[in-house]
Amino acid sequence: MFLVALFVGLWLLLVPVGYPMPVGFLVVMLLESVALFAFIVAVARAPDMGSLQRMHFLLLGVELVCHSAMVYYLGGVSWLGSVAYIYALMYAAVFLSLPQAAAFTAVVAVAYLAVVSLDASGTVPHQWYLPQGPDRYKDPEFLVTTSLAFIGVLATITFWMVFIGQELRKERDVAIRANHELLNTQEELRMLNEELEKKVEERTRALSWRAEHDILTGLLNRGAISRRSQELLALARRGARPLCIVVADGDNFKECNDRSGHAYGDEVLRETAECLRQSCRESDVVGRLGGDEFLIVLPDTAVKGALKFCKRLLREVEERRRSWNLAGPDLPTVSLGVAVFPDHGSDVDELIRIADHAMYDAKAAGGNRAAVGSSGASFVAAQPENTGPV
Repeated sequence: MFLVALFVGLWLLLVPVGYPMPVGFLVVMLLESVALFAFIVAVARAPDMGSLQRMHFLLLGVELVCHSAMVYYLGGVSWLGSVAYIYALMYAAVFLSLPQAAAFTAVVAVAYLAVVSLDASGTVPHQWYLPQGPDRYKDPEFLVTTSLAFIGVLATITFWMVFIGQELRKERDVAIRANHELLNTQEELRMLNEELEKKVEERTRALSWRAEHDILTGLLNRGAISRRSQELLALARRGARPLCIVVADGDNFKECNDRSGHAYGDEVLRETAECLRQSCRESDVVGRLGGDEFLIVLPDTAVKGALKFCKRLLREVEERRRSWNLAGPDLPTVSLGVAVFPDHGSDVDELIRIADHAMYDAKAAGGNRAAVGSSGASFVAAQPENTGPV
């Protein structure tokens, strides 16, 4: 399109200086510009590479027709006409393969010879543009040598352009492959990063869980249950709500380790922890203080609610004792000590201390029961006849 525009400008420039080019030449260039614009639009909408290839061959045909007409209007066998042919068509050969370039050269040569033959024989009127001498275009010797020279120059330039085009396409293909490999590498790196981030996230979650949980029972560990107790007590104090602390300890747990080994003792601890979990509400918090001692925090719970929880827990332990089938001592019962904020204390350490003393009171009374701090109230859920005053 740019070259056509330049030649149209040249045509307009030569008119006022006294060397007007043929009007037919201008008409052909304008028709060529319309065809090129149509091809630009069509290429932008091409659905696949096959369609682009067909458009390329069609464009070659249109260019061949247009430039054959230009050669004719510029004087046929004159040097100017030949140069116009070569100059315009050699660019089309850049995208051809070697076999295609050979066929293209043959077709262009035939077209050129057809124009020269028709011009020389007088079949079509000769177009004069620049002085050429009388009847020079009818001299057979001139026609033959000029035509052979044109075909040779055309073939040389065409195959040179084909070579350049192939080298450019090789570099393009290398760049495309390198880009494709780079994209594949980037995709692999992205997937590896996602996998690594996922593993890091999983590892972080696992480490975070292990930092706050007891590995054996899955309950909160001593540090985590202490922090949660402090947080829940602060909320209770702010909202003027009661909060209950329960200390639970196994009865005669040492006998499990002494008689059946620590592996059996671990199973007992896991079963006791499951009893605690099953007895707690969703809002309650339970953790392992160490050994067979556990701490339960019951938000919004006063003495009456705490005793209900203790009955529920002792009942759960008794039911599991009945179904316990591991070889060894029976599943131990538990003794419970209860302290309630604000009745028994105003900070966590004080409440735990009072609950711990109450738990030992329950043990001293025979175990398998609960005692409320400072009140001496206790009961046994598994043996109602031994229930003390509440």
